[in-house]
Amino acid sequence: MKKGAFFNLFNYLVSIFSMVGYLLFSSINTIAADWGLPYSTIGKINFTGYLFYTLIALFLGSLGDRYGYKRILFPSMFFFTAISLSGMLVYGSNSLVFLYLFAIAVYSYFGLFYPLVEGLLSRAEKLEKIEPSLTTTRFTLSWSSGNMLGMAFGPYLIQKSPFSVFSIAALVSFLGGLIVYRHTNKYGERIPFKGHPALFQKHREVDFPKIALYRKTYRFSLVLAAMVFSSVISLFPKLISMSGISLENAGFLVVVGNIAVFLTFILMTRYRFWVGNPRLSFVLILLFPLSIPLFFLNTGVWTFLLVALFSGINYSIPYTFAIFYGLNSPHEDHGKQGGLHETMIGISFGLGPLLSGYFLEIWPGLYGIGILVVFLSAISVANQFLFMKRVK
Repeated sequence: MKKGAFFNLFNYLVSIFSMVGYLLFSSINTIAADWGLPYSTIGKINFTGYLFYTLIALFLGSLGDRYGYKRILFPSMFFFTAISLSGMLVYGSNSLVFLYLFAIAVYSYFGLFYPLVEGLLSRAEKLEKIEPSLTTTRFTLSWSSGNMLGMAFGPYLIQKSPFSVFSIAALVSFLGGLIVYRHTNKYGERIPFKGHPALFQKHREVDFPKIALYRKTYRFSLVLAAMVFSSVISLFPKLISMSGISLENAGFLVVVGNIAVFLTFILMTRYRFWVGNPRLSFVLILLFPLSIPLFFLNTGVWTFLLVALFSGINYSIPYTFAIFYGLNSPHEDHGKQGGLHETMIGISFGLGPLLSGYFLEIWPGLYGIGILVVFLSAISVANQFLFMKRVK
């Protein structure tokens, strides 16, 4: 007798769309590196894209709370089909302006997509009596699994078969829109499915009177760590190619960071000692400053792998804290909380490559990112000490 599933339809859609997202994100950065653009320009492309990501997430992320998550989701998927196909024109144009516009369009879409699905899953699964922490966990596993595929094959495909990248994105978007449209007509805003009994097991609740403090602290910690992770995934294609490694293989090195994110999520799901325990959470965040020496090693395959690995771990730890305390809300504001979470992602993923791009032009190799990590780590530790004093 079947016991039920761990993942629902929208978990799988998140995974597939995240794959498409990173397929396009990594392709944009690979195209920029292939065109010989300087680090600072690549950083500015990412900053501009994530600026729009942030604005969309901040101002439109709560639309689902008012009008229905799915009712905004499926028309946006159809619109993204056209955006994906426009990438073919961008690739063939060799125009920096078109590359900027394409990045803005792609990042803007995902600034809307993620708050919608975060809010949808949080509210719908709350109605199904599913443990909120397991909703968060399964969401993070969904997008991180998709990111791995997109990051690994984006640089390779954009070099070997560029039009396949945009065709895959367009096809997924169109089919995804049809699926969500039919699901909306049949179920409305609900996501009925027979879940595994483990999804309904209640865990120890966090201290809700202070949950706002938890959110603010870990969202700030997330911004600091994500600045480094975003620098790695955005600027490594050019860094790797400058080190004599084929650009088409860049994704297979950088994806180690995405794999680290995925595995860290699994471990933090399995061992929940960090929930409501800021002291033990602080110990995990200390891995951030401890990874500083890696950025001052000589560049090579193993250095790139280690930096990507620890950048992924250091990013996924505060990410887990931030999204858990953010979406584990006693109020009906899941879309708003999802929008705020994605705003933090947008800020960090925009600022990280921008600052690192300028730093790398002053200090080549990995040193530029390493110097930035020193400053960010010091701020991260100070943030945790202040939190420990206030949370007592």
